[in-house]
Amino acid sequence: MIANRWVVLAALFLARSALGFHFQSVASVSPLLVEDLGIAFTEVGTLIGFFSLLGVVTALPAGFLGQRFGERRGCIVGLALMSLGGFVMWLGNDFAVIGLGRIVAGTGGVIITVLMVKIVGDLFEGREVVTAMAILMNSWPVGIALGLYTQGAMAEAWGSQAVFLTAGIGSFAGMLLVAILYRPAAKPVARPVQRLAITRSEATKVSLAGVVWVLYNAGYLMVLSFGPAMLVVRGLDVAAAGLLIANATFVYMFAIPLGGWLSEKLARPNLVMVGCFAVSALVIGIIPVVDAPLLLFILAAIFIGIPTGNVMALTVETVSAEHRNTGTGLYHTWNHAGLFVGPALAGWIVDQTGDPASAMFFGGAAVVLAIFFLGALRGVQWREAHVG
Repeated sequence: MIANRWVVLAALFLARSALGFHFQSVASVSPLLVEDLGIAFTEVGTLIGFFSLLGVVTALPAGFLGQRFGERRGCIVGLALMSLGGFVMWLGNDFAVIGLGRIVAGTGGVIITVLMVKIVGDLFEGREVVTAMAILMNSWPVGIALGLYTQGAMAEAWGSQAVFLTAGIGSFAGMLLVAILYRPAAKPVARPVQRLAITRSEATKVSLAGVVWVLYNAGYLMVLSFGPAMLVVRGLDVAAAGLLIANATFVYMFAIPLGGWLSEKLARPNLVMVGCFAVSALVIGIIPVVDAPLLLFILAAIFIGIPTGNVMALTVETVSAEHRNTGTGLYHTWNHAGLFVGPALAGWIVDQTGDPASAMFFGGAAVVLAIFFLGALRGVQWREAHVG
């Protein structure tokens, strides 16, 4: 095993960055896909959502499969699926084949998302675990930002297929890094999969927490998914549109740890979440009516990033330690369901209105709904504490 756990964390960070790059690949080239494949934005949104389709059924058992076969082996399989999905998309020239590649890649992404959190938790337990988790979580926006900076220009120079090929190669490189640099302390012993256990009350609370996460993230997901197309309609080329949103996403990476520090200082998680939800919903809803939205993109990134730690912590406080594996899987199930349905629904709205900017209204409304579901969660917790 590599003695320096930070080296292992660096390998996991780079491998998971490939996940963000892969996820962003369709959104970055969406105007070209509409033109080259002759598809509508409903299909574009569906392609974006396909990345999370099988996560609805694989998120829950992924952690237990890692326990059964070993986290290292599971991560390698997940990254191999991401790489295979990228190559299938590269070879595809129609909606069906590209969609199949997205599903395969996204399934691998679900596996590594669940297992890498477990690996980092084991490596850093009791020692800088919060810092290590924050670094791991930031790999996702790093990959997305890298995609936004490069994928548009790449597609204009060599076509959208080059973007898909690069995503596959990046995932393969991540697989090699994990295979070479991560060696568990002991050889994993095959164990039977644990029983999925959770109380009805915990299932209700963690489901509400999962819906809060989905709705709150829907705002910035709309920016990432349909922002490039909105800017292209306004006259920018694909590369320039990606660059503009990438600058905002770069800010998002720093807003997450800053938000964690701020939340600890304030010790008012509900205030932080509700306040940031309200501001980000307003900012995202205003984007369609502003000619130069860079500042609004940056503000949205800041106020979506700040409460990330608080929203993620909802899973810990809603499920007991002995039921956390099941609870975390259920939480991710809601997350992937939302990531599949949200972009497809937003794409349909764009087709109905004829303007990609309408997706921002959808995103802003979703963030407002997150406030109500957070209130419902707090209501359930209050009732349990005071009534029985």
